[in-house]
Amino acid sequence: MDEATQLTEDKTIEILMKYLKSEKWTIESYCLGQKRGYDIVATKEKEKLIIEVKGAKADDKSPTKKRTHFDSGQIKTHFGKAVIKSFETQNEFPESKVAIAHPDNEYLRRVIGSLIKNINNAGIIHFWVNVSGKVIIEK
Repeated sequence: MDEATQLTEDKTIEILMKYLKSEKWTIESYCLGQKRGYDIVATKEKEKLIIEVKGAKADDKSPTKKRTHFDSGQIKTHFGKAVIKSFETQNEFPESKVAIAHPDNEYLRRVIGSLIKNINNAGIIHFWVNVSGKVIIEK
């Protein structure tokens, strides 16, 4: 497994915010570390985008850090929690766009990639965030 593509949640948030700013989104708020709340809230004109971000591994400072990357069970658990939070966000903010973001690497694509069309069908956008700064949007 390529360690360089194993982005933490915080690093994924930072790269995605840079991308969003380049696309003329204004970052209203974001959460790094163990803070609770929406990972990224961005606005553009009259649109609001609320994003739940997941990483490929725990942060080095995380009290739960045990391995160099999340295994498939952890990835699926995190994905499931992100889907539930996205549904809750859709209910609370029906006028907003809702998205989930993951690091773009071969392992995560293999574990959850085939499920992205299902969340897209539910109105949830998906971002694949590459370590190089490239972002692929599935909506």
